[in-house]
Amino acid sequence: MHYRADIDGLRALAIVPVILFHAGVNIFSGGYIGVDVFFVISGYLITHMILSDMDKGSFSLANFYERRARRILPALFLVVFACILPAWYWLVPIDMSSFAKSLIAVPSFLSNMQFWQESGYFERSTELKPLLHTWSLGVEEQYYLLFPLLILGCWRLGKRRINLMLLAMAMASLLLSRWAAHKAPEANFYLLPMRAWEIFSGAFIAFYYNRGGVLKASLRVRQCLGVFGLFMLLLGMFIYDRDTRYPGFYALLPVLGTVLIILYSAPGTLVYRLLSARVFVGMGLLSYGAYLWHQPLFAFARYYYIFQGEPPVWLMALLMLLCLVLAYFSRRFIEEPFRNKARVSSKAFSATAILAALVLMGAGAFGLADKGNIFRFAPDLLNTVDSARNSRSPLAETCRTDAGEEYHIPQAECWYGSGQKKILMWGDSHIDNTAPQLADYLPQATIYHAGYASCPPVKGIHRIDIDYSDCAAYTAKVWQWAKTQDFDAIVLSARWRVFAEASKFNNGEGGIEDFVVNFVPDTPYVNEQERRAGVLAAFQTSIAELADEFAALPIFLVYQIPEAGADVPDLYLRAASRASEAIMLSTSYEVYQAANRLSSATLNSINKPNIHRIYPDKALCNTALAGRCLLAQGKDIFYLDDDHLSYQGAAVVAKYYAEIIAPSLATRGAAKP
Repeated sequence: MHYRADIDGLRALAIVPVILFHAGVNIFSGGYIGVDVFFVISGYLITHMILSDMDKGSFSLANFYERRARRILPALFLVVFACILPAWYWLVPIDMSSFAKSLIAVPSFLSNMQFWQESGYFERSTELKPLLHTWSLGVEEQYYLLFPLLILGCWRLGKRRINLMLLAMAMASLLLSRWAAHKAPEANFYLLPMRAWEIFSGAFIAFYYNRGGVLKASLRVRQCLGVFGLFMLLLGMFIYDRDTRYPGFYALLPVLGTVLIILYSAPGTLVYRLLSARVFVGMGLLSYGAYLWHQPLFAFARYYYIFQGEPPVWLMALLMLLCLVLAYFSRRFIEEPFRNKARVSSKAFSATAILAALVLMGAGAFGLADKGNIFRFAPDLLNTVDSARNSRSPLAETCRTDAGEEYHIPQAECWYGSGQKKILMWGDSHIDNTAPQLADYLPQATIYHAGYASCPPVKGIHRIDIDYSDCAAYTAKVWQWAKTQDFDAIVLSARWRVFAEASKFNNGEGGIEDFVVNFVPDTPYVNEQERRAGVLAAFQTSIAELADEFAALPIFLVYQIPEAGADVPDLYLRAASRASEAIMLSTSYEVYQAANRLSSATLNSINKPNIHRIYPDKALCNTALAGRCLLAQGKDIFYLDDDHLSYQGAAVVAKYYAEIIAPSLATRGAAKP
């Protein structure tokens, strides 16, 4: 295969937006599509290599694996080893445990599996994971292991049938990715079965050329299609963002764009002249090292500046320059020597790679055994943090339903307290701790805990990012069951903002949560504005209907609990390890108000005589600090993650709730036994 300088230039076009995206340059909101470009390039080059060797009868599985290992492992292991010391110095135990898992997963080619398993409802901030980017290497490594075996096993069928088989597999992979974009978004992003079609797209180009295909397009057609492919790449980099359901069909834009460039970039075309320019080729040659170094540099910088928000622009610019410098030296002194069999024999390379892998995995096992502490923090401090993180009501798992779980209403153990007044507390996972705490502050009441994670107590909307089909059924069940009970009050509590906005909370100070849900109205909508309006209308209509149906009861509407945007126990541990005085963590009250403006306005618009309003911010904001919402104070940590209240936080708001609810209970007659 003759060398194509434009392919190296295409690598530059892939790596630059990836780095800028991870650096937080907003204009490259879809810069992550550079990874898809790499997948297509890999599929093209690797398949071309395999087919050429198979045609010559010289293909060796051992030689193929060795070449891939020489290309990938030396620089990768160097970067991982370089991360250990700053990780030990900066990462808190839970993040150190994740890092320790990475030390095992990276040499095992399973890092994409690790980060998939760590994603989900209570996932950690991805921007603070130094080795998160190795997920894409895991995908490629798994492909490298399996693809040559597939070609060897099917070689006798002939290239045409193999190509048709790969086409069928690619279509299945694409359709699976489209399905998973809504049903299993984390798996869709990280796992090979949903990404395989992108790599196969490059393989088809290799099959086309290998079978003697020659593009007879004129120079003008090549010019147009090459430029169109470049336009597709640039378009995706600018119009996609973190909320795009990626990859799915959205990945067709960068994948097909890359295919067009590889097919139609040729000497004499504008795209070829651009991509084969010295600056692009040079950057492309450094792309692998730059990809390896950029994420650890950015992650550790963000860790260091966790209390100041995002690292300063000058520092991120300096780190981008540093990753190129490190990429040059790692290529010059690590990648090139290890790729040269004359300098590093197969025996020496194998021994070195195995030893390095064993050392990394051993270090990872040690870190996991010590639960990520590595003897760095005082036991009493760790106990304080662990107590907050694990302070979920022991009955939460029983009384809160999760997606796909069977539910029973009522459940005897989900009645809290022993008072005569009966209260239904109905909401999502944010009532896990407030329901039992409220019973402590309302001794005259018995409270029933009706909770469903990520399911607001309203009709007329449904969730589409994962299978929450039982949410509507659960809501209807609680509604009908409540009619059969002699309740004295109903308390509705949910994370209203996230259901309406379908966006991650950003505290404006460097804290951006990982998790987001996506609810849509049952009524038709065509864009995000109409989706949001439909959800808010459902809030209004459903709550008003509930108030009418239970007109004899006071309905207490609990507004949005202040969100933190970052894992509060982690923030506390970092602060306590550096501070010499009492800890006080907080977020902006102004940001809280702005984030909840639309959902709060909708709740305010529900005018029913039996609706009473409870504002949790009055218990947590503008108390110890004006214009701030407390996250932790002294030895009290008020959140168990970035948005769920700990027992201590729930006690603060439950006491406030009780003061508002108690007068209404006093005016009602004694409840029936």
